[in-house]
Amino acid sequence: MFFTDCHLEPELAGVEGCVKCFTQINKERADFCIAGGDQVFDVCEQDLTRAHLLFNLYQQTEKDHLSGKVYYTVGNHDVVGINQKSPVEPGAHEYGKKLYEDYFGKRYYSFEHKGWHFIVLDSIGIEYYKIFKAEFDEEQLAWLKSDLSSVGPSVPIIVVTHVPIATVLGTLSTHSHNGPGPIAANSYAVHELLAGHNLKAILQGHLHVWQKSEYQGVQYLISGAVSGAWWEGSMDGTPEGYTLCQIRGDQLHLSYVTYPWVARVQHAKS
Repeated sequence: MFFTDCHLEPELAGVEGCVKCFTQINKERADFCIAGGDQVFDVCEQDLTRAHLLFNLYQQTEKDHLSGKVYYTVGNHDVVGINQKSPVEPGAHEYGKKLYEDYFGKRYYSFEHKGWHFIVLDSIGIEYYKIFKAEFDEEQLAWLKSDLSSVGPSVPIIVVTHVPIATVLGTLSTHSHNGPGPIAANSYAVHELLAGHNLKAILQGHLHVWQKSEYQGVQYLISGAVSGAWWEGSMDGTPEGYTLCQIRGDQLHLSYVTYPWVARVQHAKS
């Protein structure tokens, strides 16, 4: 199961919406879930009191209402201080991804499940003073190269990233999505490292719309958001929901599933 962009906050009935979504996900009886980033909204420009409140609120909501193992991806709204409005300075212990790691664990890692290799990446760069840039850092790329060196050429691989590596939305959508662009700046570096491996899919978030394309046998998925348009209705025609991932042998089927939710406020682009 892949769900992303919960943007949990106490306002706009975000907790109630997440509870409804998690309750439905439980009925799918998935082996595990992957959270695609932006678990909360947001710690980028808030003080540390609000940041702790949001992370605690998310964890408690998930603990109370979502069963089973969850793997986490870092999103831009999960990173402390990467906004000029933030009162948190770069010298603070919690600045950047430290607070995220305290709550959710490593920012990039891999794991195995039933013969498949899963890689969760961190696409959130901090370019300079309090500025977010979507990219994969050199330390992480070196780790990815090392990780892939131990994966056999026939092993099916799924990669997860918050900011997309590939999407058609940069040319098709007129909506100004949150962030410095629809894809990570050095996505090519990830593609180069994955060349020659049995890459099956890249699961992505950030843009809040459902978009699936295929190129050279690889499925490039952007999942719609649990929060839709930040708890204000659907996003460019994609309602609130999550992605069901069904594996049969070495085949992967991806489908979008909505859940019963009516936003209290309707977004202008719904």
